[in-house]
Amino acid sequence: MQIYLFLNGKQVGPYPVEQVQVMLGVGTLMPDTQAWHETQPAWVPVAQLVGGTAVTEEVVDEEVVDEEVVDEEVVDEEVVDEEVVDEEVEIPGEGEVILRVTHQAEYSRGQLLLRTFLGVFYLVLPHTICLVVLGFVIDVCMLVAWFAILFTGRYPAGIYQFVVSVHQWGVRWAATVVNLGDGYPAFGLGNKRDAVSLQITQPATFSRLHCILRIFAPIYVGIPHGICLVFRQIAGIILFVVAFFAVLFTGKYPKSMHDFQVGNLRWGIRVMAYITMLSDRYPPFSGKP
Repeated sequence: MQIYLFLNGKQVGPYPVEQVQVMLGVGTLMPDTQAWHETQPAWVPVAQLVGGTAVTEEVVDEEVVDEEVVDEEVVDEEVVDEEVVDEEVEIPGEGEVILRVTHQAEYSRGQLLLRTFLGVFYLVLPHTICLVVLGFVIDVCMLVAWFAILFTGRYPAGIYQFVVSVHQWGVRWAATVVNLGDGYPAFGLGNKRDAVSLQITQPATFSRLHCILRIFAPIYVGIPHGICLVFRQIAGIILFVVAFFAVLFTGKYPKSMHDFQVGNLRWGIRVMAYITMLSDRYPPFSGKP
């Protein structure tokens, strides 16, 4: 099992579960450090994820693990420790939106051409039909959630997870459509593969004031963010074309261009999360993690 950690406001990893247990044992990680792996619907304390089992170096030795392997793990722990020793480790707060799209070392020219010339038939149409139908269901869920938050201050957990899982499907499909990753995006709700991962941490309670303010969201969210995203999307279209030829001739997607395009997706998802009441955090004017 590969585990991702949230340290210093950044997602790092993945690390093998054994290494995470060692890091807990030597005190590099705190039990409440947020962690996630692909079977989890949300980030949880690392102690909960690994069962609270901390392995010290002595226990590792008793299990007759090669000392050289242990030394390599300790070196990795020291590197992580250097990153966190001078500042307090941050954990993802309520309503945190975390999007990860893996940058591949090599991209398939064949898949690139297939998506370009036939993608509308096998990639765009089938997923779009499903997501449009689910979009109508989300509209109903938002209405129910709005009244639930207004009267109780809580977003029904089942509805929340359903809405998040639809957006996880949507961002997985969108990342493939804009050539950020190879492979065919899986049908179905939730995260399905390591290359694309979207996590939104559900707050325990929601602000009734923010709930009411959502009525005016098209003004104070849609207009300023919409203007910024229009210019970002224009730049994204230009980079899409440049990256197409880069992959076609070299088989590589320039990392800086990939990061910019992922930033566009991340910015848009943060806006979506606020408007659909998945988060009370006003979306930042940035696509950075």
